Amino acid sequence: MTARGGRGDRRGFALVMVVFLLFAVAVAAATGYQVVSSEFALARQNRDGQQALAVARAGLSRYLAEAVGSVGDTVLYAIGNGVATVTAKRVLGQDSLNHLYFIESTGEVDDVRTPLLPARRTVGTYAWHRVSPIRLKGTVWVSGGTTRLRNTYWSTTMVSGFDDATVSDCPGGGTAGVRGTVKGSGSVSVIGATLTGPAPTNASYGSYDAMYDTVGVRWDILSSSSFPVDFDGSPPNWWSIPADSFPIVRYRGNLTAGSSWSGRGVFIVTGTLTLSHFFSWDGIVLAGSLGHVGQYTLPPRIEGMLIGGLNGANPDVTLRGDFRYHSCNAYKANRSLSYLEVVDNTLFEVNR
Repeated sequence: MTARGGRGDRRGFALVMVVFLLFAVAVAAATGYQVVSSEFALARQNRDGQQALAVARAGLSRYLAEAVGSVGDTVLYAIGNGVATVTAKRVLGQDSLNHLYFIESTGEVDDVRTPLLPARRTVGTYAWHRVSPIRLKGTVWVSGGTTRLRNTYWSTTMVSGFDDATVSDCPGGGTAGVRGTVKGSGSVSVIGATLTGPAPTNASYGSYDAMYDTVGVRWDILSSSSFPVDFDGSPPNWWSIPADSFPIVRYRGNLTAGSSWSGRGVFIVTGTLTLSHFFSWDGIVLAGSLGHVGQYTLPPRIEGMLIGGLNGANPDVTLRGDFRYHSCNAYKANRSLSYLEVVDNTLFEVNR
């Protein structure tokens, strides 16, 4: 009886051991799964976090590049498989033309496993809002070559730096005025035409680079097809636009601009601009290069500023027409070109 009982005990003990070992194996497997799953989750979170950081940085870069004109409070960009939310808060008004902003961009990347808990990273920087970037120093700017001012058959060509605006046009109208012409290099030849303005009538910076730096416009961005403007490739229907609106109108390539292109605001021609008869503009005209203006019955008229040769040193050019500085038009158009300038060494990641 004792021997049989002993064998039964041994069989029971063996069964218990088998169950225990199976349990241990199950625990080890579950533990291993948890470890592997946790490591996978951490790797996924790290990956999503890096993607969110990349989205945040990309959103900030895009916002800074496209912020021409007014500064928006909140802008959303879809970037890759994430979304960047960019906000701008003004923290300092140094004066009427320079405002300091804190720009913050939050990148979010969704995970299908946790749709309510997206990976999120935030970056921020400080930037100056240059409200009026173009230096109002001249009526006609030409980067190089000889600029010849000639009369037409029917009228006298006029380049005037005296302010054609009055306080009835805008509160700041009636300024002392600016130079009649500004040159990056080369000379100004006047035959029969009238060149006038506060003395000295002409200003020269000696080189294209020096003049370009003085202008203050971001030509590489404005001339790029990726930069959004109000009207691109064709003139707007001016009847549908409020009279106080000074939009940005752009044509990419060479253009002979006649009456159909007349308007107001900022007119950008990335190639060679030839001003034709009946062309009229209130504001600022920017051109990669200026072409000759022929002798027409009604020459072109610009009330504001004309800046040509932004692609490089302009060749010799003959201008005929009526070009007068108008502080109110120039100021309104200038505000349409305002931009953000990042303060050096202020980009950082914001910890939430």
